[in-house]
Amino acid sequence: MDLTCPYCGHLQQEPALVISSFCRSCGEHFRVRRGVAIANPGLRVSGIAEVRPPRKRRPLTQPEENISPAARGTSWLVSAEDREAGARPLPKLAPQGGAPETDLSAGAFFGLGAPVTSAGAAESVETTGPSLGHEAQSRDALAQGSMGALIAAGQTVVVAEKEKMPPNYAAPDDRRRRDDNMPGIRVRCFRCHHHQDVSRFAKSTQCERCSSYISLANYEIKTVKSHTLRTRGDIIITKKGGLINHSEIACHHLTVSGSIDATVDCTGDAVFRHSGTVRGHLHCEKLVIEKHCEVHFPDGVMANRAEIAGHLIGNLTCSGKVRVARTGIVEGDLAAIDLELRDGGRITGGTRLDPGITTELALRKGFNPTVIG
Repeated sequence: MDLTCPYCGHLQQEPALVISSFCRSCGEHFRVRRGVAIANPGLRVSGIAEVRPPRKRRPLTQPEENISPAARGTSWLVSAEDREAGARPLPKLAPQGGAPETDLSAGAFFGLGAPVTSAGAAESVETTGPSLGHEAQSRDALAQGSMGALIAAGQTVVVAEKEKMPPNYAAPDDRRRRDDNMPGIRVRCFRCHHHQDVSRFAKSTQCERCSSYISLANYEIKTVKSHTLRTRGDIIITKKGGLINHSEIACHHLTVSGSIDATVDCTGDAVFRHSGTVRGHLHCEKLVIEKHCEVHFPDGVMANRAEIAGHLIGNLTCSGKVRVARTGIVEGDLAAIDLELRDGGRITGGTRLDPGITTELALRKGFNPTVIG
């Protein structure tokens, strides 16, 4: 709809539901009631300007400095007429006492030189005290002995002594690396029997030789079941757990506290605390058979070390030392580098001590996924 400004009469278009607006010509604010523009009640104030009754304008020929203060008004507010007239220059104050004006330089203002008069001649001023900067040195004097001057002259720069460190401080080079404190584990590939070192915190890895995937997860078997499990982590068979029906497992460390009848591929320590049967050619780092345990190895067992306190049935090949306790029985052939046989221990088969015995597995080229080891 069309609205007419109540102040200047400007005609402009506004939305039908408008309740107030500003004039696009004079900028004044007005209200809208029933399609009619209504001026706001009260004084018209713009910023801090005071609207006063109009007064008789002075002639343009009258100079600004001849206007009396009474004519200008005593209010500190700026009227609308004064705002339209523009800014007025500040009046110049007459010098008191008739003293000549002097222009001070920056150095004279801070006491670094003599003041300069309007004519430009330097006057000597006697001061009662020392002026600012009277003891200032030259740039060449300040440069002597500085760090830049010593470096330019090729002289030795004396550096202040380092602060004393705490007694338990150790330099970064002297500290032990984390790799020394947290050694990795050595795993063997399922496919090609390649050995490699892996971090203890790794969850899986890949063979460096044949690129086979190697899991490093740990498992705990708490029930009796038939299971096929392949990992280079640790496997624990609890007292209530067990593996039956020709199960197949591959692991790093094996701890057997329940029944077992499975094919085992172990690269770490194999600890048997319960009787059972281990099929396949078991190859481990250390073989431990505790008391009152009878373990069958139909295909034999190869280990780097062995401690027999129970009953072992099968051939044993060891590239290290074999210890047979008083309650230990080895029912089969024994081949080892060193043997420690306690009183009461028995070996029913042949015994051969040879320093050239080795239990290292040869690297393989082919791979049959149905066979572990």
